[in-house]
Amino acid sequence: MRGRILQLDKGVGKLGDESGEIGFRIEQVTPKIKAGDIVELYGVAKNGVITVSAGRVLAPGGDGWDMGDWRRFNSEKLRENLRLRAVVTKAVQDFFSQGGFLSVETPTLIRGSAQEEHIQLFATESSGGKTLERLYLAPSPELHMKRMLGVGFERIYQISRSFRAGEIGPQHNPEFALVEWYRAFASYEEIIVDVENLVAYVAQMATGRRSVEREGREIALDPPWQRIGVHQAFARWADIDLRRCSVAETLYRRARELDYGSAGPDDSWEDLFHKISIEKIEPELAKMGAVHLVDYPRQLAALAKLKEGDPDIAERAEAYVGGIELANGYTELNDPVEQRRRFARQADAGGEGPPVDKVFLAAMEQGFPPAGGVALGLDRLVMLVAGASRLDEVIAFPQGL
Repeated sequence: MRGRILQLDKGVGKLGDESGEIGFRIEQVTPKIKAGDIVELYGVAKNGVITVSAGRVLAPGGDGWDMGDWRRFNSEKLRENLRLRAVVTKAVQDFFSQGGFLSVETPTLIRGSAQEEHIQLFATESSGGKTLERLYLAPSPELHMKRMLGVGFERIYQISRSFRAGEIGPQHNPEFALVEWYRAFASYEEIIVDVENLVAYVAQMATGRRSVEREGREIALDPPWQRIGVHQAFARWADIDLRRCSVAETLYRRARELDYGSAGPDDSWEDLFHKISIEKIEPELAKMGAVHLVDYPRQLAALAKLKEGDPDIAERAEAYVGGIELANGYTELNDPVEQRRRFARQADAGGEGPPVDKVFLAAMEQGFPPAGGVALGLDRLVMLVAGASRLDEVIAFPQGL
């Protein structure tokens, strides 16, 4: 048998491999072995114990072998979650294959961004040419995937590594896995249905149940999930009329009237919106189980299309399960004039940062079809299915390890 010697004292020990542990007793082994060594042992097994007659050291265990990686991965729960992660990933791939989606790959290194105010990018430099070129790690594969829509691909998805600086915590890691997909000639309505069906399917394939458990409560995942509009949610739970509080000054004044302590006088409208959401809206969404927060104010349209007949509303939907934000989807904006205007506005507000992706804008001017798209956090999906409370319970090497 091969494995690592976990314990050894006076010729009696334990050998471990991926399948588990087994006891052994040494009759005579040359060369000498010690705890921590990776070995190959020969002998006869009886009553769950190997009587070892010969063996050899394949790799000696150095000082502190049982610290660091060994200590972290010695958690059976982490090992179980990593096996579950592989099942979840396979289920995601099967779901899209069955739905006729093409698996694609797009660059991790990019030259320009979508100018989203609250997303910070990692920067690097390439010296492949005569001069240094500034490049960035992609925060998502969105812009390249939309370019693929523009040349005729109609159903595409990918599981990508994505990167955002400054995001670390129980539900954030600077490097993370996204499942992102697009449907040409669709809207956020079809994408919402996709999210529901995907999450329920993955849970079924991974656990045998179309539900997850969160903080001791079982949450059903069968479609359709509940929906609530952003304006309705703010009126019900925060006592704020967002249409009347459409600029930072009025939203801040109303927040102070309601004694929302997180609101600051120098906060932007978007900052105030997110602070109030965390304080008042997300705790209520957690009580609803599986839910979509839909129809965002135009200030948060990002790359989403505005609703026909109501230009104050963006066709954007975020999916929450047990209070965890799982996915963010749009009816995609395909108007190049409006897209340029939004990028310019964000660039002016954001100060120094990545340049606008001019190639994306040029491609949009050649024509993008109407489409729906969404990014879903794979790490968070695994966390939900596993019943974990933190991302580092389902990631082999979270930031810093």
